[in-house]
Amino acid sequence: MKTIRKFDEVENLPVPLAIKDQLHRHLTEPFDGDVEVTRQFWNEVSTTLFLIEESDVDDTLAGQSEDIQHLLRFVTHYPEFVLLLNDNSCNWLLALAVITSEGAGCYIVAPMSSKTYPVLTLADQAEA
Repeated sequence: MKTIRKFDEVENLPVPLAIKDQLHRHLTEPFDGDVEVTRQFWNEVSTTLFLIEESDVDDTLAGQSEDIQHLLRFVTHYPEFVLLLNDNSCNWLLALAVITSEGAGCYIVAPMSSKTYPVLTLADQAEA
């Protein structure tokens, strides 16, 4: 699992290019596609993105700090939305939970093929 806390780090995620493009579009959408405004917002309100990788299993996630496990549980059980990101090889999901009154969010991005509890739980809610 990878944890991203700065918007610019999204570019370095090991995901297919089609998924990265869709992810970038969804992350900047609330800011009218403005990358600089998105970057500033992430820095000001401490937005976090978790990438659950294909190799991750529930034991991997359970080995994370309690703070990270808490955020994963929160997104899993209280998402604002769950979207399906399409790719020819494997679909992915994107889930968001807003965690502060300032609008700070926590995202989960993961391949739909993942057998982890967060993905299996969120998959039923994914909107195309």
